[in-house]
Amino acid sequence: MTTELVKFDTPELQVIEKSKAEQIKATFEPMAEMLAEFEERYNKLMAIPLEEITVDLTKEYKRLRLDVGRVRIDTGKAKDKAKEYLKLEDKAIMGIHNILVWAVKEKEDNLKERENYFEIQEQKRLEALQLERAEKLAPYVEDSHERDLSKFADDEFEALLTMKKKEQEDRIAAEKKAEEERIAKEKAEAEEHERIRKENEQLRKEAEEREKQAKIEAEKRAKEERERQAKAEAERKEREEKERKEREAYEAKLKAERDEKERMQRELEAKAEAERKAKEEEKARVEAELNKGDAAKVTDLIADLNALKTKYSFKSAKNQKMYVDVSALLDKIINYIEK
Repeated sequence: MTTELVKFDTPELQVIEKSKAEQIKATFEPMAEMLAEFEERYNKLMAIPLEEITVDLTKEYKRLRLDVGRVRIDTGKAKDKAKEYLKLEDKAIMGIHNILVWAVKEKEDNLKERENYFEIQEQKRLEALQLERAEKLAPYVEDSHERDLSKFADDEFEALLTMKKKEQEDRIAAEKKAEEERIAKEKAEAEEHERIRKENEQLRKEAEEREKQAKIEAEKRAKEERERQAKAEAERKEREEKERKEREAYEAKLKAERDEKERMQRELEAKAEAERKAKEEEKARVEAELNKGDAAKVTDLIADLNALKTKYSFKSAKNQKMYVDVSALLDKIINYIEK
């Protein structure tokens, strides 16, 4: 029995004692032989074209997959048992384990794919059926591609399709009927509007005739009113002219009396003003006499106030502004003293 299918030549085996390496190989040799036994069956089954697969063949794929899987299972058991050795031996064991698992895994996957061949084909058939039915239903249902249509039997789907088609036809017929009714209603409304328009036109002509007659009567009354107002206006002007002349004569009399009173008032005020000025001049003369001894003191006071304007120096802008304002106030005091 050949085991060339799997070679135990991992780098980990090269760094441990030869006898132990051989022992590890011997542990996994039976699994390698099992895998070699299945190789011919595997190649034979995988060579069959997909279109020639039958239900009986899927059973053979399953049987071989389970048999090949035993290699992986037995390898795992041997690995767990052999992992009681030292760490280097453990690495060697894991290396061989991985080789065997890798060799088996691909075969298991390929066999699994063929084992489920009919299930996959059924899924593809259902997907194609779903797409076909969704396309048929799309003209009548907006969400046809979102519905699960493959679950229906053919007669069930045909019944659904017929029902949705009928619903759309009924909807179109209802919309057509509603449109016809709308057109008929608009026509009736248009005819009614025309009748009302003609009636309003007749009423308008009658109203214009009434307005014409009313205008003639109004103009007649307006003429009479203008004549009456003109007569009243002439009488009013005559009356107002008489009242104006009487009022002007009365106002002239009042003005003469008022002018005389104002002349007498001015004479009294002029006399009082002359007396007031005489008193102020006398008071100023007396004050001047009193101030003659204080002149030197006033001069010293003004000098002291001027000195205050330059005596101090401030750094902050706030205090500098304050000092400028104080200097301005000192100037006002000095001006007040000098008056």
